[in-house]
Amino acid sequence: MNDPYETLGLGPEAGETEIRRRYLELVREFPPDRAPERFTEVHTAYEALRDPARRLGSQLFTWETKHDSLEALAADLRGRLRRVRLPVATLLELAESP
Repeated sequence: MNDPYETLGLGPEAGETEIRRRYLELVREFPPDRAPERFTEVHTAYEALRDPARRLGSQLFTWETKHDSLEALAADLRGRLRRVRLPVATLLELAESP
């Protein structure tokens, strides 16, 4: 799967309102009846980012490279955790959910 932020033309610091606004712009630009493949890409990217739990997963677990050791993987994951851009309240809700 492509990076959903790249597909929507946004950075990882984009908020929920900005993500929705950009999605609606792209849907108007690429409607399903005229550009079905591009619409599917845009819709899939939006679905990955609109739900906070899926967005967190997208920010943490979407690397393309292979790590040569467990330490390299752990260091990469720690770096990604530092860059997570979700509201603290949302992170706390995700931590408390079963």
